[in-house]
Amino acid sequence: MLIWFYLNSFFTLLIGNMFAYAMIIYSRAVTGSDAVTGLVYAGNLVPPLVLGMYAGTVIDRFTRKRVVMIAQTTFIYTSAAMVFLTTQQSFVVGDLMLIAVMLANGIGLSFIIPGRMALLGDLFDQEHIPRESMKVQIMIMVGFGLAPFVVGFLRKYFDWYIVFATIGVMYAFAMLLLLPLKTRPKQLRGDKESAWHSLRAGLRYVRREPLILSLLAATFVGLFLVGPLQVLLPEFSKSRLGLGEAERGSLMTILGVGLLAGGGLAQALSHKMPRGLMIIAGALAAGLSMLMIPWLAAPVPVAISLGLSGIFGGLMSTLIPAAIQQATVDAARGRVMSIYNIVFQTSVASAAVGLSALAKQTSPAYAFEVGGWLIIAGAAACLLLKPLRKLR
Repeated sequence: MLIWFYLNSFFTLLIGNMFAYAMIIYSRAVTGSDAVTGLVYAGNLVPPLVLGMYAGTVIDRFTRKRVVMIAQTTFIYTSAAMVFLTTQQSFVVGDLMLIAVMLANGIGLSFIIPGRMALLGDLFDQEHIPRESMKVQIMIMVGFGLAPFVVGFLRKYFDWYIVFATIGVMYAFAMLLLLPLKTRPKQLRGDKESAWHSLRAGLRYVRREPLILSLLAATFVGLFLVGPLQVLLPEFSKSRLGLGEAERGSLMTILGVGLLAGGGLAQALSHKMPRGLMIIAGALAAGLSMLMIPWLAAPVPVAISLGLSGIFGGLMSTLIPAAIQQATVDAARGRVMSIYNIVFQTSVASAAVGLSALAKQTSPAYAFEVGGWLIIAGAAACLLLKPLRKLR
């Protein structure tokens, strides 16, 4: 009955990206500020940074399926909150309200993202987990690319409260898909060990694994591009390219198609080429393609550059977590994937907040250039990581 896991993963990944994209567009429309929009988006990323290690401990100590289902109810509550805020007429929707909604949403993400990856250990044998991890990563890319198109389509014909109500209803349906899923009997994962000792054991495990540390460094560098693409691209395509909401959604969909192609490429090449060098080359190429975006002034060249960014970003975001899963024992899987999630979210949040603030002082185009150069410099630094270079 693994179909229920795949269906839940696909729909929740799509809907989660729909909510994040809708919040970005709505907050930009309400506040008119790139900096505030960056803070709203970062609100979704802060809770995983604070709760990430505790979430990993919970995932490893309790039934993973149950933890994921409980956490997935968060999107229903936050969607309902946005339906209320977009329909009420008693007060003006302020910055802090939007940030608070995203913070609540981020609490759920703290458990959902690593929980879904750790749940693979309850469904598959160790040798099959990297392959299944790649499938989940490809679903993430499909959701990332398809979400802006769906939100743009809904927003073109309906008010904001319909958009958020649709997201909430879809998420409730997706959560129920996990009910029939059968997992393996729960193995003893240190239930009698205190949460603090469990957390420390997870950190010690990661410190003893040079390959995992190198892959986490590559995660921070390679996935830095996600923040500016989600936060800056909508306004850049509106002000610089003159695109409407539906057209902006289509532009993001091209990015998603590139991500999907990159994920497929990673799956095809993972056993034929050195994965470590592919990750480093992917980061370098992603930085170069991101650097090209502000130099292009027409939708078609920008779309091509976005497609290239997606391909190389998809390559990295598929290979890295699969390699981490392969190098991790099941008893520590939740904590290790939580650390991966913390590094990923830190990279995205720092890029979103930092480059949004830079865009406010200068321009989105200049912020894109700075982001591209930072990724290129980070990719060059990854060449110094011997475990990553030797990863086959």
